[in-house]
Amino acid sequence: MIVAGRSRSRAECSSPPSDVGFTSALGIVECGARTVTYEAWSSAPRAPWRRHRPAPGRSPGLEPSLRSTPAVPRHMTRRGLVGSAVAVALALGLLVLISAAPALASSPTPSNNAPIWVLPPSGNLFSGFSRNDYDEQDGSPQQVRSPDKPGQDAVEFDIPGGAQRSEMQPRIPNQVEGDVQYYTYGALLAPDFPTDTRTWQLILQWHHFADSGSPPVAVEVRDGRLMLAAEGTDLQDLGPVSGGDRVDLTLRIAFSRDPDQGTVDVWRDGRQVLVGYHPPSGTLLDNADYLKVGIYRDTSIDAPGNLWLDELRVGPTLASVQSPGSPSAAIPTESDPTSGPSGGGRGGSSETILWVAGGLLLVVVLSTAGSLHHRRRSRS
Repeated sequence: MIVAGRSRSRAECSSPPSDVGFTSALGIVECGARTVTYEAWSSAPRAPWRRHRPAPGRSPGLEPSLRSTPAVPRHMTRRGLVGSAVAVALALGLLVLISAAPALASSPTPSNNAPIWVLPPSGNLFSGFSRNDYDEQDGSPQQVRSPDKPGQDAVEFDIPGGAQRSEMQPRIPNQVEGDVQYYTYGALLAPDFPTDTRTWQLILQWHHFADSGSPPVAVEVRDGRLMLAAEGTDLQDLGPVSGGDRVDLTLRIAFSRDPDQGTVDVWRDGRQVLVGYHPPSGTLLDNADYLKVGIYRDTSIDAPGNLWLDELRVGPTLASVQSPGSPSAAIPTESDPTSGPSGGGRGGSSETILWVAGGLLLVVVLSTAGSLHHRRRSRS
C-alpha cells in the first residue's frame, strides 16, 4: 500500500493513516487488489474513517458521498451575503441623497397652493426686492398708497421722457431648465402713459444672465397693444391697452432652452389670451432667467412713464398665484396646462432623485432575496 508516496503493510489497511494532518483531505489507499478511499479531518475529535469498495464495473475513484464540502468563507455565508447587501444598499442610498442635497437645499418646497413670493399689501414693500443703482439709474421706486385699491400700498415707478429704466428684482430663485413657474402681475398705468409708442417699452421681463441682448420673455406696451415679446421680436398680441388702464396678468412659463419644451401661457383679466406659445429660442437663452419689474424702454420715447404696481405673486401652481378679489381668481382650473419639462414645479428634480434612490434600494433587496433563495434550492 502506498500513501503519500510511502509503503504500508497490508495490516495497516484496516485503519486510517495516522499521519494525514491536512484539513478535509481525501486519499486513496492501495491494499493489494483492493483500493480504499478515505476522508481525514484534522479537527478533534477525529471523524470516523470511512471506506468503500468501488462498484462493479467502475474504476477506483472518489465517491461523491465521501467528498468533503469545501470550507465556505465567512463573507460568502448567508449572513455574510445579507450583511454585504445591506451595506451596499445603504451606501447607494447615502450617495444618492448626498447628490440630491444641493437641489433640496436650493429649491423651495412649498405646498401646491402656497406661493413662494408675494408683494404685501402694506408694511415694507421693498423688503422682498433686490435693488441696485444700475436698475434705478433713471429713478428710484417709491412706496405710496395705491391709487385704485383703497387701504393698500403700491410701488410707484416713474421716469421722465428720454430716460431708460427704473426696475427692481423680486428675491426669488432663478428660473432654470425644467422649472415651471406661475406669476400674477397687477399694475395701474398713469393716464398719460405712452401706450402708442412704436418702439420697445417693457413693464415685466425674464432676463437671461448675459450682459447683452433682449430677454427671452418680456411683456411690452407699444402700438396701443399689450404684447409678449421673445428677444424683442416675435410679438404676441395680448389685447389693446390705453393710458389709465389696469393691467392684470397671470402667466405660466415652462423654462427650457429647447424651443419644443419652453412654453408661455397668458391670462389677462381672468381670460386666456395666449395658449402654449413656444418662443423661437426657448424660454432660456443661457443657464437661468431672473425676474425684473418696473419700466425699461427705448430712450427715444420722450414722454414720461408712470405706473403703480400693487400685486405680484410667484408660485409653483395656478392656485398658488390666484389672489382673492383679483381677476386671477376667475381663471378656471381646466384652462391650466399641467405638463412641462419637469412635470411640475422646481421640486420635480429632487423628487425624481429620491424616487431613483428608493428604486435602487428595492433592486438591491430583491436581488439579495433572489440570490439566497437560489442558494437554498441549489443546496437541497
